[in-house]
Amino acid sequence: MAKKMMRHVLLLSVLIFGVGLAVFPQAKPQNPPAPQQEEVPPVYTVPKDYRYIASGRRDPFVNPVPKPKGTAAAPVPARPPGLKGVLLREAQIKGVVTSKLPSMNVVIISAPGAKAPYFAHIGDELYDAVVKSIRLETVTFALNAPAGDVNGPREIVRKVRPKPGEDK
Repeated sequence: MAKKMMRHVLLLSVLIFGVGLAVFPQAKPQNPPAPQQEEVPPVYTVPKDYRYIASGRRDPFVNPVPKPKGTAAAPVPARPPGLKGVLLREAQIKGVVTSKLPSMNVVIISAPGAKAPYFAHIGDELYDAVVKSIRLETVTFALNAPAGDVNGPREIVRKVRPKPGEDK
């Protein structure tokens, strides 16, 4: 019986070892890559011998709208920090503080990227506008007119609490 048990244990261990080799194959040693004689082209280059045969179709790798040559993008001027760097279209009116004296009225303006809201009085400048008047329900801004504009500055009236569906 001991011999029979030993055979079973030996057979079971060979079986487990064989399954282990099949499931976990031994790693083969890798040969170091041979040094390359030519430079490897970048990923997005066209091979030297590439020819596109149109047959009535456009080349899918050519931009159908060519860029104008010789025109460089104009550099965007950096905006100053604070309220003077906020565009009127970015400004959100969070509230107003009114007083009997119009010069004491304050509008609370928040802008994207600002850590805290700005407090503006009548006459304070934004990047492209000036605060003209502050009332309980509306704030009026005077847009800076571009040079040569005969109409003068345009006025924009923004509501403090717009109703749903109204422009802010």
